[in-house]
Amino acid sequence: MAGISEGEVAVYDRQLRLWGVQAQQRLLSAKVLVWGLEGCNVEVCKNLVLAGVSLTIRDHRMVATADVAFDYFLREGDIGQNRAKCASQRVQEMNPLCTVSSSSDAPEEISDAAALRAALKGYDVVVLALGVLGFDVAQASIVDAACRDVDTSFLMTLSSGEMAFFFSNLHEHTMHEKSSAQGAGAVATPQAPTVEKFSFASFKEWLQCTPAELQRQKVDASILLVSLFLAFSHSNKQASPEMAGKFEDYCRTVAKCTPSVDGCAELKDVYACFFLEPLMHVASVVAGLLAQEVIKAITKRDPPMMNSVCFNAHTSCALVERIPAPPKAPVKRKAEEVADLLD
Repeated sequence: MAGISEGEVAVYDRQLRLWGVQAQQRLLSAKVLVWGLEGCNVEVCKNLVLAGVSLTIRDHRMVATADVAFDYFLREGDIGQNRAKCASQRVQEMNPLCTVSSSSDAPEEISDAAALRAALKGYDVVVLALGVLGFDVAQASIVDAACRDVDTSFLMTLSSGEMAFFFSNLHEHTMHEKSSAQGAGAVATPQAPTVEKFSFASFKEWLQCTPAELQRQKVDASILLVSLFLAFSHSNKQASPEMAGKFEDYCRTVAKCTPSVDGCAELKDVYACFFLEPLMHVASVVAGLLAQEVIKAITKRDPPMMNSVCFNAHTSCALVERIPAPPKAPVKRKAEEVADLLD
């Protein structure tokens, strides 16, 4: 692993004190693909490049007026040009010590498994915004599976106005180090190396958990709403703003699930917000959490959040749910009870 130069020590001094030399070295040698410059991914670019992570920003879409209003890496003069190319230049300016590149390739290779694996190989993490795939949930599942094939962690983001969500799949992840408890002084006794393994579900397995099943498990209503949107998009093989009425009917007649989410009045209104950028403070909060998960995946430090995170501005809470739910541990019986059963 390459050492850290004097210039990098000066820039990353605070981070070196926070998580150590080895973790920072891993960040400096890592490469992340941010696929889809929208929603939380805008803030994710900023958070990761400031931490010292090199990025490739991929997006085939052109800059529109609405993009300039939300994405602070874009300007009015960029309208009509490729959004990844325009934004990457300004992301690079935030940290000249990193390498920030862009790609305007359309997601056409998803239908070719070998080509998709080749496009993803070499990245430590892929952060995908579902909108860049036209909200095609099946394609997102294919990307997740390809990431597993090339040992690349996968995270997917989705937002709806005052809510934002991300799914994470670090595959078979091993944590090698755990930070000291908050409030511990600098002279605290060093902890012994902590090795812990985490097994993440695939996005396909996530989708197999129906909204009705999640409702029975008392999953948080905001994540349940995301599940309904993904299930609807998956069943229709598409999603568009004009399908709000169909979404409402799907929730009531097919999924038989109509969650009550704080701050969300009508299902059709919430559905329409999935096609708009989230509020800036919502994107900032979730992008901060998401970037931290990317850093955990790269540094192998601290336990990751498994595997679904959703923030609701009305409750000011980010809730974490594991989907599918982990298997229940077997109930241990006393020796006397076992003996009675044997008799």
